[in-house]
Amino acid sequence: MTGRLGLWVAFFAAAAGALLVAPERSPARLESAAAFPGGPYYVIGCGFSHRNNDDPIAYPNQPGRSHNHTFLGNRTTNASSTPADLRGGPTSCGDDGDASAYWVPTLFDGDTPIRPLVALAYYVKRTYEPIHVFPAGLRMIAGDSVAARPQPTRFLWWTCGGVGSSGRFAVVRACSAGRALQLRVDFPNCWDGRNTDSADHKRHMAYSSGGRCPSFHPVPVPTVTLIVLYPSVSARARPASGRFAAHADFMNGWEGEVLGGQVAALNRSRPPDG
Repeated sequence: MTGRLGLWVAFFAAAAGALLVAPERSPARLESAAAFPGGPYYVIGCGFSHRNNDDPIAYPNQPGRSHNHTFLGNRTTNASSTPADLRGGPTSCGDDGDASAYWVPTLFDGDTPIRPLVALAYYVKRTYEPIHVFPAGLRMIAGDSVAARPQPTRFLWWTCGGVGSSGRFAVVRACSAGRALQLRVDFPNCWDGRNTDSADHKRHMAYSSGGRCPSFHPVPVPTVTLIVLYPSVSARARPASGRFAAHADFMNGWEGEVLGGQVAALNRSRPPDG
């Protein structure tokens, strides 16, 4: 992790006490269930890659059909991308083993697209049972890309400030000067064990509750908590998908052995007593 991206990641992650080394070389950080990000974790910093009107999950092989997206991670992501295409490709993330694609609707302030300062992808163990690596072809979406009213803020919200800031809002905030605007999205962490995608790109996944996965999605996987930090914007700023329609997409581009080592380190970690 070098250059400007490394400086941004170091600044924001250090403010949250985040661990900036790969856990296969150092134990995963421990957090109580109530503390951010909710369990043992590792974190990867990802810079802005590109923008386009593609969505290889919702509209595969249909270039230009989607609202505008801001892509992080894999630098080649387009409408025809598949998980197999991504693996081993160039990435804007600080871990070369992660060529996954992460994307969110582009934030516009009026007609001006806003470029993120940095994104942080936390991989967190939030279940009592051991977690498993993602299936190779996994695709998933968190949030509602067509929401016409405020979404619940349990797994997706906007706020002002750096990592760990309090306050959850369903719409973009006009943050005070010098305070970053933050979009946080928690992806589901329980897989059905069979399908790497589904018709709505959600039903093959579910969220754990009380540290357990539901019986119909019995396979625990890491929780991906994606935090995208932007410069402060005006009150008229909106995501390209609409005022209430924030969401995020993930397409797995991990090298299996690298992800396996990181997952093993998280499974070796133990939460603090109490």
